[in-house]
Amino acid sequence: MKFTKTLSLSAAVCLAASVICSCGSKGNAASDSKVKLKKGARKTISLYTHMGNRVNGEQRTDENGNTYFDESYAILTHLAQKYEELTNVHVELVTVANEDDIRDRLKLRDPDIDIYTCPNWTLSEWKQYAEPYYTLDEAREIYGDYADTMYNDGKNVFALMPAITYNSVVVYNEETIKKAGYDEIPKVQVQFEKMCDDLRAMNIDPIALHRVENWPLATLSDFANYVDGTNNAFASMLKLDEPFSYKQPMGKTIKMYTKWKSRGYFEAEPFTDFGDAMNSVADGRSAMMLFGAWVAPQIQGRLPEGTDPSVIKLAPCPDFGKGRYVMACAADNYTISKGSDDKEAARQFLEYLSEDAQYLADSGYIANKKGVTPIVPELYKIINDEVNAGECNVLYIHPTDLNSTNNEAVLNNIGLLEDNKYVGNLFDSVDVSYNADWSEYEKIVEKQNHDYATGRTILGLKWLDSAELAAAEEEADK
Repeated sequence: MKFTKTLSLSAAVCLAASVICSCGSKGNAASDSKVKLKKGARKTISLYTHMGNRVNGEQRTDENGNTYFDESYAILTHLAQKYEELTNVHVELVTVANEDDIRDRLKLRDPDIDIYTCPNWTLSEWKQYAEPYYTLDEAREIYGDYADTMYNDGKNVFALMPAITYNSVVVYNEETIKKAGYDEIPKVQVQFEKMCDDLRAMNIDPIALHRVENWPLATLSDFANYVDGTNNAFASMLKLDEPFSYKQPMGKTIKMYTKWKSRGYFEAEPFTDFGDAMNSVADGRSAMMLFGAWVAPQIQGRLPEGTDPSVIKLAPCPDFGKGRYVMACAADNYTISKGSDDKEAARQFLEYLSEDAQYLADSGYIANKKGVTPIVPELYKIINDEVNAGECNVLYIHPTDLNSTNNEAVLNNIGLLEDNKYVGNLFDSVDVSYNADWSEYEKIVEKQNHDYATGRTILGLKWLDSAELAAAEEEADK
């Protein structure tokens, strides 16, 4: 298991790539595929995905107010059609909203689900539902150190993640921030917050969070890394007696987000769904999102007709006190279900997908498989330039280890892991007001600190240093 690392630009995003393309234009680059394909007897495999935009295209509105799907963005459908022409294997694409739509079927090992993409599972669920795709050593041979950032338990990788990306960045509409007098995202926190105040004064939502659902709160773990200047702030809760206190990385980050809420930096009115949240950035109701690079192509696809896709840009987050950072990780996960009755056919399709650099670039990612020539989306330019100039540092997402899983075990034991309640309980306790009452927030901080310490004691868990981790892994291998 590899631990904290910084990542040079050449290793992170350049990868000797010479072709630059915009995610806004869909292409058919020559394939580097090493997968040997041949037509056989006709068969069907299924892929259940939460990425409806890649199946149906991006939803648009015409000049008469009628909605329709721009099928040029239905890139997974196009890939599956091309694959069927080559192999006679039909890939049935089924869209789902989230994990809840397929969880019960995965528990029963439904053979009709061959592949699925929903990413928000606990490690125990990955092990329960997913067929191991590689051993971790096999994945490292093919994908390098990024294998450690794939969903794994230290031995097996449970999802193919054939690309790399930047995680938790500022995805913004350049035209919208210009209305408030800004040409770029400010580089320090106080100036970033000043921009948010200026946007709010213009009745523009500074940040689209989509709090109606719980999963967006999970992004705070990355922001805690930026606040702390490390890549393992979430796992490091395990060594703290008061992890939710303001002086600690996770506690400080949750309070920062909650202060932003109280100051009106997030949406004034709830969005109907995440698509509406992305629409708000596309149409200028909101200025930005704080998510992974994956949302940018989707927002581009929702821009008003005739708008240049390049108005949607990516930038590093501001300096929260420890420098400016961006998290780098493996991206675009595909998992073979344990219940699949044709795992080999499922794997063959995923290997084909992993070698289509254009498909991955159109998805907002950079192909990372050994032997595949990557295509770097133009979206990455601002971040790449700042990393090159030494203005922003790149960190790997921290790999899963015993500290990570033990921290989750404690949170689960005290009822705070499900639905990201360890964040939501605090975030939801404060009203939108500059003069908000923080007394309830502080009570919850005290209770969660107490419960966390109690849960850790009950489970008999503690933070393991590198030597202790190595010894525990060795013992587990026996």
